[in-house]
Amino acid sequence: MMVIEMIEVTGTGYVVRESMWFATDLETAFAGWTNSEAIASWFGPPGYRAEVLELDLVPGGRWRFRMVPEVGQPSHHGGLYVEICRPERLVFTWESEEDKHLTNGRETLVTVTFTEEADGVRVGILHERLPTQGAVDALSQGWGRGIKRFNDWLGGLEA
Repeated sequence: MMVIEMIEVTGTGYVVRESMWFATDLETAFAGWTNSEAIASWFGPPGYRAEVLELDLVPGGRWRFRMVPEVGQPSHHGGLYVEICRPERLVFTWESEEDKHLTNGRETLVTVTFTEEADGVRVGILHERLPTQGAVDALSQGWGRGIKRFNDWLGGLEA
C-alpha cells in the first residue's frame, strides 16, 4: 500500500499525482468513487466528513460535496463530470467554493484511473490546473490522506 506522489508545473498550472495499490477488484474500487454512500464513508482527509449533495454520474453531470471538519466551518467543492469510463477512468472538474486558495475561483481538473495490477487495483489521481504551490501543498495532503481512508473503507467491506 505505497503512495507515490509527484508534483510538477505545466503551462496550465501546478499538477499533483498520487498513486496507491489496493487489494480489491476494479468494480469495487470504481464504486468507491461513484456511489454516494461509499463516498460519504471515506472521502476527504482524517477529521473531515463528506456529505454528498449532488452526484449526477453522467458526462456533464454535476457533483457537489460539503466537507465538514470536526472543528471549524464546512466547505463546499464541486464540478462537472467530463468522462466516465467504467471501471477504468473518471474525469471531473473541481472548484472549491469557500477554500478559494485551492482553486482561485477557476476550474481544476481531476483524473482518477483504476488499473488491475498484481492481484489488486492501482488507483491513480492526477489533479491539474492548480493555481499555486499552496494549493498543491493542501491538495497533495488531502489526496494523500484521503486515499488512505479509501483503503480503510475497502478493508471495512471485508469485515
